[in-house]
Amino acid sequence: MSFVVATIKKDLARWRQDATQILLWLSIPLLIGGLITSLMDGGDGAQPTGVLLLVDEDESFLSGLVAGAYGGGELGELISVEKTNLEDGTERMNAGDASGMLVIPAGFGDAFLENKPVTLTLKTNPSQTILPGIITDVTEVLLDAGFYAQNLFGDEISQIIDTTNETPNDAFVAAMAVGINSKIESIAPQLFPPVIEIEIVEPPPSEPGLPLALLFLPGIILMAVMFSANGIASDYWTERDSGTLRRLVMAPGQLTAFVVGKTLAASAAVTAVGGITLIVGFLYHGIDWVKLPSSLLWIALSGAALFAWFAALQMLFNTQKAANVISTMILFPLLMAGGSFFPLAVLPGWIAAIGRASPNGFVADRLTSEFTSVSAWSFAPGDWLIIVVAAVTGLGLSVLRLRTGFARA
Repeated sequence: MSFVVATIKKDLARWRQDATQILLWLSIPLLIGGLITSLMDGGDGAQPTGVLLLVDEDESFLSGLVAGAYGGGELGELISVEKTNLEDGTERMNAGDASGMLVIPAGFGDAFLENKPVTLTLKTNPSQTILPGIITDVTEVLLDAGFYAQNLFGDEISQIIDTTNETPNDAFVAAMAVGINSKIESIAPQLFPPVIEIEIVEPPPSEPGLPLALLFLPGIILMAVMFSANGIASDYWTERDSGTLRRLVMAPGQLTAFVVGKTLAASAAVTAVGGITLIVGFLYHGIDWVKLPSSLLWIALSGAALFAWFAALQMLFNTQKAANVISTMILFPLLMAGGSFFPLAVLPGWIAAIGRASPNGFVADRLTSEFTSVSAWSFAPGDWLIIVVAAVTGLGLSVLRLRTGFARA
């Protein structure tokens, strides 16, 4: 036991001198986590608004109705209509300062009343997607409405045009009103079918979803844990180059104690790095502090298991360069699969299942459950058993590799 304690003190004292490496393990996850959090929480909840430039060369009553259709009701909260001329409007569209520009040509009102072809020109901003699409849909609806209005009330419109230079008498007005009313009554059954009954059932109020930035937190913590565990695992090469392992391999009892002590020291270092990221996350997201002890213990045991397996992986190769390259090639796919770049909760089911089966994905998934649970210590007994078994297995493989050639190389 004294040899285990001596190994822990020796490793912690040596690693503490390499502050640059520790800061690197810590700064990368904090930087990535900060960027992701700022993207997720940076918005103020304001909905996007667009600008529709209106070039009204007709200046008639009907062209005014067209302009008013874009700025009324809820649509007016999305689209702001600004009148301009063709030259300025084209210049602003080329500069990307508007979502669209609608040109109503001169003679539009007369052409509509006389049922003659007329062309409205609509230009949209290709750098935007949603708002130009809304403007295009509204324009098509307006054109359809004008077409049906002309087909339904074309005769009445023609009679009104014929009497524009005369004062209509009461008989003409009455006949016009009766004709329009009879057409409305004839199409009312198609427009308002009374045989359809709609029952509106209010869905039960849903609970607010978890913030996306909070779902990123476990993956960011595991990123710090993985970086530090992988980095510390390469310390076995330093021990081999200094001749420590060759002396220890002759004393099997001390070799096992050395590996245990090194794993405990690594667990302490990994917990310190991951714990700082954890505390920053607790402060930012307002997570209940009663969950901090359980989360720290989970990180400590997980860090020990991950270190043990990274150490066994490092000792599979004949050179440190090859070991570092292969471990790095394995590290980043694990980070991507385990939720460090995309939260498991937002991934498709089969992809999330693969991610939860990865070592860091398993740890991050249980950490997410702890953060979002009603009370602390939500980890199942089986979860702790899996981590302990993984750590012991990794330690056994490390000792076996040391005895079968790595220490003597």
